Amino acid sequence: MAISNPHFNKVSGNYDRGRVSEDIWLWAGEAEKLARLDAGSLVMDMGCGTGNYGLGIAARTGCTVVGLDPSIGMLKQAHEKTPDFPVVQALAEQMPFRGDVFDLVYAAQVWHHVRDRAQAAKECGRVLRKGGSKIAHTIGHAQLHEKVVFKFFPEIKQGQLDSYPSDEEFKTCFAAAGLRTEMHPYLIERYQTADEFIEIAEGRLWSMFRPITKEGLEKGVAMLRKWKAGHPDEPIRNDEMITLFVGRK
Repeated sequence: MAISNPHFNKVSGNYDRGRVSEDIWLWAGEAEKLARLDAGSLVMDMGCGTGNYGLGIAARTGCTVVGLDPSIGMLKQAHEKTPDFPVVQALAEQMPFRGDVFDLVYAAQVWHHVRDRAQAAKECGRVLRKGGSKIAHTIGHAQLHEKVVFKFFPEIKQGQLDSYPSDEEFKTCFAAAGLRTEMHPYLIERYQTADEFIEIAEGRLWSMFRPITKEGLEKGVAMLRKWKAGHPDEPIRNDEMITLFVGRK
């Protein structure tokens, strides 16, 4: 993974505080529909972090989900939520599973952290059974340009554009892994308060804030506080813009 394990170990205890606006149940439903999951399905939550998406998919479908993540801190948090959630500490580029076993490999906001994406895609193709699906839950480049967070913290925008794979990269990696690619973009109306944005930025609860300079952080927080003063009872519209890249074997 491109972000070091020590970083994710450090933030693991507070990680979920930056994820309160995510509709896990909605995305679990999309996974169920797109991958045609049922109670007999076997799913890998690749880069599972604290287990939010994997546990959501399991709860919605009744299927078996296995979590995979390189960060022991994240896996401990996932285990504390549900002790019987099976998790494995490993890299996406070196999955410790035999081939042709999973019905779905789901990766939520993970792909931009993977160091060798071509190898990770090949591993996904290897472990998927015939008819299985890989879903990369990510933000498309066109969607990144519209993210409101960059209006307050413009310094980090280019870093995100550089780290998130382009549509063409997804298609190329998936094709090389023997997967047929589909794109499903979503825009869901969401709101966050200025205080929530400030907490996320100052706590670096989103990985995009890790490289921000002190000056860039302070300037953005000041802008948020100014906005709050002028709009004391009004949240900031922060739409959830997601693209699901689906690779079918």
